Formats: sequence, structure tokens, C-alpha cells
Amino acid sequence: MEDENHWFIKGIYFAKRYFKWLSKDNDRWRRYFSEEYTEDLEISGLNIKPFEIILFSYMISLLVFIGFIIIDLFIIFIYYSQGLQLDIITFILMFLVTLLIPFIAMNLIAVYPRTIARYTRIHSIGDIPEILSYLVMYLKLVPNLENSIKFTAKESSTTLTRALRKMIWDMEIRVYHGVNDAITHFANKWGKHSDHLKRALHLIRSSIDEPEEAQRIITLNKALDVGLDGTRDLMNEFASKLHQPTLIIYSIGVMIPLSLIAMLPATALIGMNITIFQIFILYDIILPVILYLYMRSILLSRPATFNPPIISKEHPYLKNMNKHRSQIIAVILGLAITIPYILFGIPGIPMVFFPIWGLTIAITYYTISVYRPYKKIRDDIRSMEEEFTDALYILGKRISEEKSPEESFIYTAETMRGSKIAEIFNRIGYNLTALHTNLHDALFHPEYGSLKYVYSSRIRAIMHLFIEGIKKSHKSASISIIKLADHLKELQEVEKRIKETLGSLTATLRSTAAFFAPLIAGVTLAITKVVTLLINRLNNNSIVAKSSMFNVFSIENIQPEYFILV
Repeated sequence: MEDENHWFIKGIYFAKRYFKWLSKDNDRWRRYFSEEYTEDLEISGLNIKPFEIILFSYMISLLVFIGFIIIDLFIIFIYYSQGLQLDIITFILMFLVTLLIPFIAMNLIAVYPRTIARYTRIHSIGDIPEILSYLVMYLKLVPNLENSIKFTAKESSTTLTRALRKMIWDMEIRVYHGVNDAITHFANKWGKHSDHLKRALHLIRSSIDEPEEAQRIITLNKALDVGLDGTRDLMNEFASKLHQPTLIIYSIGVMIPLSLIAMLPATALIGMNITIFQIFILYDIILPVILYLYMRSILLSRPATFNPPIISKEHPYLKNMNKHRSQIIAVILGLAITIPYILFGIPGIPMVFFPIWGLTIAITYYTISVYRPYKKIRDDIRSMEEEFTDALYILGKRISEEKSPEESFIYTAETMRGSKIAEIFNRIGYNLTALHTNLHDALFHPEYGSLKYVYSSRIRAIMHLFIEGIKKSHKSASISIIKLADHLKELQEVEKRIKETLGSLTATLRSTAAFFAPLIAGVTLAITKVVTLLINRLNNNSIVAKSSMFNVFSIENIQPEYFILV
């Protein structure tokens, strides 16, 4: 389905409105798009034509090219305003960047639908634990495969759910001969990308035919174990493969730039004419582009595990949020801090920090004011999900003692007093006792339901299952609730292991970029300043001095504050 707010769709609308002259809409473009590309375009969900992709890529390439032409003209103007000729190395770097970056940008836009399709497939594999959990949890209550699939498609909001909904639609229009045929086809289709999903779905299908209840539960547990173990193995495999790419990123993004910075003072002493513009092109254009393309290729193969909750703007924490006001305040703060440097232009290293501080504070204020409420909501949801496991144990035990749902919820809230989930359960008990509503409305009523602002698909789905179980019997509901708590504990353990595995890989990069890189850059700047003073003292008879003073944009002649800005 086409998303009008997607940046790619907006970009295509803009291109069709202002840059349609770049390419004509005809069928000749279709022959450049393979059948595989067309399939990926369908999976991406972008309802666009091949011609529109070509037009958008041409527009981006042209705009990037114009942008670099402006930068080139600015550099040339600065050189000739100083009465200097543009050196050959700077010219070659400018020429290569001006040609290659627009070409790269054009190709990135052209393959973007395929990127989304690949991302969708990878994330669909990461959605397996949640999908299997919903299927298994429902089937433990009601052994109806079709209803369990519909329940999962309704409660889950993952990327794999879209394929599940498509399967349900095909079942409705009689594409398949019943639910068994549909689930077999679904398992075989996605089994190409995930063998553990295929095995788990076959186990779930076979559990329906088990004559004994105990054997059926064992088979369902086995299916869930297969899904969880497969996801964990997938992430462990990805983490193990990250070792070599991490070293490459560490080398290109940290060690090589720092080594080059450390070598700059030495180049001045031996007479090499390295200019500030060459460093700007290398550090601020070439290296970031190379790093972006490499990291992008790595992250596109990263299987997602557990999606963050989708938070509605109707949440009380977000109702007073005004992004435009935050943008205006951020710009005003940034300009206010930068004004001393803009108006007075006082030379010296301390003054150059004002524009840096201004930019930093502007970005910091905007991100904190806009995204802190979202983070607080997600932290609350994460805390609720962690507490929810213990709450389910208590609730299940209370229900097994033939206590009423309202009494069980109130008892659980009292037992877990002080926790986030206790507030939710206490609200459920209040709705049941004070408002005399039914269990479904006590939880899910759009006005006073206790889960109105709880954006955890996991909690909401399990509460739906609890309602279904209570309708069947208190005993079966209590047993299922306790087993659901076990499943949640397993999911949380998988999440924890995955975060620990990936977290250890990024710790070195983070510490180096945050501490060692600025330290080495500062030391290098001090050494460069010392070298400048030394060259100035030797400028009467030194060959090095004569060669180095040839260009006022050479590193040893440039003002340190400009070096800091680059």
C-alpha cells in the first residue's frame, strides 16, 4: 500500500512536479527493469512506476551535481582571491567527487525499492519469535489453526504479519484448499529464507492432529523452541560475521583518519603541500561516503529481532508536543550562541568553538524536547513487559484458586505495588468493580480501558488470550497464563543475549570515537602549531620553509580554528 508520507513517495511527487522534463513517461524504461526488480518493487509496498524511479534518481543526481559544482566554484574563488593557482591534487579530488557522488546518489535512489524489499525480508525473519508466540499461545487455549492465524494477524504489527494477512485473504478467495494447504504453502515460501520458521510451522500444523492434549502441548512447545533457537542462532551467526566488518569500519572510520591527522605535522617538515581543502574533501566527503556505503551493506543483512512499539500521538505525554516550536527554539538557541563568532569574528581557537557549540546545543535541544517523551514511553513499556512475566504468574495462580478476575487483578496489583504493571492491573480491577464493565471493556475500551495507552503488542495480545481463556474455563485460563509467562521469559532471555552479543561489538568503536579521536586530534593540532612556529623561525634560509610558504592554504599556514572546523 502506498504511504503518502514516505520520503521516497514525496520525492517522486516533487520530481514529477518540477523535473518532469528530465525523462519522458514511456514503456521503454520497463525493459531496464528485470522481473526480479519488479517483484521486489511489489514487496516494497511502494505503489510507483519504473519511470517515476528513473525520474527521481535523475533529479537527485542533478541536484547533488549542482551542489558540488557550487562547492567547487567556492573553492576556486577562494584560491584566486588570494592570487593562487589551484593545485593539481585538489583539482583531481574536486573532479572525482563532483562526478562520482552524483552517480552514487543516482544508483542509491534507483535501487531503493530493492533495498526496502531486502530489508522487509530480513526483518520478517526477525519477526518469527513474536509470530510463533501468538500462534502457540492461542492454540494452547483453543486448538483451531485458522482462528489462531487470524488472531496473530490481528494482534501483531510486524512486517511478517503483512504476508500472513495476504495468506488469510487468499484463503478467503479460495486460492488454497483449506488452512492446511495455506500454512504449508506459507511455510515453504518463507522456508527459503528461514528454515527454522518452516520447521516450526510444520510442527504447529501437526499439533492439531495430536489425539492427546499433553502431546499437543509438547508439540507446540517444541515449535516455539525451534523458532526461538533459530532466531538466537541467526543473530549469533550475524554477530560472529561482524568481527571482520567491524575491524574494517574501525580502520577506515577511526584509525586511518587519526593516523593521517597525526602525520600532518610531519608532511609540513618534509615539504609536502597538503592543503586544508584536500583534508576537507577527504574527511568530510570521501570518507563519510565510503563508510556509509559499507555500513549500509552490513546493516541490510542484519536480522531484526524485536520491533519497538509504535506509539500513537494521542498519548498524554505527546499531546502538548510541538515539533515546529522546538525547531524554532533550537535554531534561536544555536544562533544566539554562534552570534559572537559571526558578528565579531575574533580570531583564536576558543572563539571557533562557539559555532560548534551552537550547532551541538541546537541539535541537542531539539532531540531531547521531541524524543525524550517517546523514550520515556518506551522505557515504561519495556519496564511493564519485564514486570508482566511475574504478574502473569501471580494472576494465573490466583485464577487457579477459582478467584474472580477482578479480585485476581486487584490482588496482583497489591502484590506488585510500586511497579508500572501494578498501575495497569489496579485500573483493570477498578473498571471491573466500580464501573461494573465486562473484562474486555475493562482492558480495551477506547475511552476508559486500562490498556488505552499501553502500546505493547505483547501485553495486549496476551490479555486478549486471557479473555478467550476465561470464556473457556478458569482452570484452562490459569494454566495457559502461567505457560505464557514461561514463553515471555524465554523471549526476554533471547532479547538479552542478542543485545549483549551486539553490544560488545560496538563498545570499542563508541569509546574510541568519543574519547580517543578528539584527544589525538587536539594533540595533533598543538603539534601543527609548534611546527608552524618552527617553520616561521627558519623561513630565512630553509628550503622547507620556502616550499611550504608557497600556498597560504597549506596545513602549516592555515589558522588552527579552520582546521578545527574541518
